[in-house]
Amino acid sequence: MARYDFGAGIADYVVQPSDGLWAIAPGAVLTFWSAADGGTQYTDLLDATDAPATQIVADEQGFVPAFRGPDGVAGMWADAGGASRAWMSARNAGDAGGTTAGSVRDWLNVDDYGAQGDNVTDDTAAIQAALAACPMGGIVYLPAGAYRTSAPLTIPPAVTLMGTHSNLMAVTGLTDPPCYIKPLPSFTGDAVIEFLDQIDGGYSTISAEHRILSVMIDGQDLTGPGVDGIRAAGNIQNVSMRDVTVRRVTGAGVHTEANAGSFPYSWRLHRVMVDNCGWHGFALEVMTDISLIDCQAIGNGANGFEIANAANSHAIGCRAEWNTGNGFHLTGNWATGTGSGGMLLGDCSTDRNGQHGVLVDATGNPPIQIENLHTRRDGRNNNLGGGGYAGLACTGATVPVLVGNVTCYPGVDDDGTGANSPQYGVRFTGCTYVSVSSGFLHADTAGWSDGGGNAVLRRGPNIGERTGTTAAPVDAFAQAWAAAGNFTVGGYFATTSGQSDGQWNIWSPTAKALNLGGAGGGIAIAEGANARMGVATLAAGTVTVANTSVTATTRVAVFRQAAGGTLGHLSATVNAGVGFTITSNSATDTSTVAWLLLEPA
Repeated sequence: MARYDFGAGIADYVVQPSDGLWAIAPGAVLTFWSAADGGTQYTDLLDATDAPATQIVADEQGFVPAFRGPDGVAGMWADAGGASRAWMSARNAGDAGGTTAGSVRDWLNVDDYGAQGDNVTDDTAAIQAALAACPMGGIVYLPAGAYRTSAPLTIPPAVTLMGTHSNLMAVTGLTDPPCYIKPLPSFTGDAVIEFLDQIDGGYSTISAEHRILSVMIDGQDLTGPGVDGIRAAGNIQNVSMRDVTVRRVTGAGVHTEANAGSFPYSWRLHRVMVDNCGWHGFALEVMTDISLIDCQAIGNGANGFEIANAANSHAIGCRAEWNTGNGFHLTGNWATGTGSGGMLLGDCSTDRNGQHGVLVDATGNPPIQIENLHTRRDGRNNNLGGGGYAGLACTGATVPVLVGNVTCYPGVDDDGTGANSPQYGVRFTGCTYVSVSSGFLHADTAGWSDGGGNAVLRRGPNIGERTGTTAAPVDAFAQAWAAAGNFTVGGYFATTSGQSDGQWNIWSPTAKALNLGGAGGGIAIAEGANARMGVATLAAGTVTVANTSVTATTRVAVFRQAAGGTLGHLSATVNAGVGFTITSNSATDTSTVAWLLLEPA
């Protein structure tokens, strides 16, 4: 029989892990086998010079040189001493070996490993065999079908698990093609799919670069509690998920946590749906550099997004709806050191969550930035409403919270039942610093609620409020707003009216530093105890006025308000902290005199 040619193809390189990445493996020694695991070694090889060989050595660039396999063998499993073998097919074997551009097989169909996808057979071993056999950078493909599993599937570093389609939701009457991984009732384990770190996975370097694309997990048959859809613990980096759905598992949809003091980080999640899971939709613990893009958590048993410290991260265009707890919960200790960082929540929305739409109670110093937040019908509270819930709530947060624009709109269940909620549009209690620039806040009881205990709470000028139902709202569009610190206007500032609860300073040296430009305009000063203006009546040409606001430099201006007796010249002397005495040089002067107190600047 003829020998087939191997090696010297465009994909025939050997790579090895290096500092969390993959690099070429110069001088790697390759042996060849009949099976992915175990099997018989092929020792009847011919090298490029047709000399007999039992192994092939990669060159200084990691390139696999040309060689010939045993008689009639069109494909072999290559072993470079790593954790798994890679399939190589002959370059001149036509369709017998698969790919022709390069002899390394990097697209593995689980059907070739015995997976049935018939919604009956336990496909765990077959899928896991394909994942173990897949070379780094390769893809394990799940054709359309329902793949039953009885134990967690572990995706190795730099391997992609790819399906055909991910249905977003399971609704009566909605098309639901079979294209998912579906754990059996007998399933045992912590998660349907798991990523292992270097410690638990036994990898030679940092665990990284896993991918899940167009895959759905359907956990409706699970009976054991606390089974997550996708779980990662420890230093697991650069994971990417796109078009992934997890529904009806008994734990969290996506769950990350620590292992040996390290956490997963630098993940990218695009269009990930978590539907009606038993715990949080997304339970993310200390996830630095994570991006959540167009992700949704709906109908979950706790919070939609439970985010406990996500430094330098952002959630963009995400939705949290009908979760039992809060829609988004930003919590935990976000730290104060140089490695700490805040988070951006942008263009996100909430609807009919049981508690707050968004709750921030995080501690630390990094700022939480919320832009263009749209909240609706949150604070369902088992259809009772009330409960102090709000579209956006900040409670005991020491992190600065900056809100660019927020809206709240109340309502009841889709069928018209239940109480109108939320109680508040926004509510802030016991926070270090909260600033809200603009918004429109319609809620059952109050659009804006200051729960007290806030060190700094700034309300911008462009915030409108309404209360009551959507059919009969009560407008409150002229509420006061406040800004702490200095307010500087470089040009002309005009207002129809206003008031101040602090000191005003005018530093202009011009003669008309303060102008009352309208005819009939004037200055009104309140009178009373310790006032700066008042009247008194002379008795025998003198009167003493008690006023503790008087200082040693107070100027007392006196005027005759109503003449009485024999008029005389009026003068005043001050007694600092006690008052002042007005005296007429006529001992029979009984006039009523007005006085005004002024202080030097």
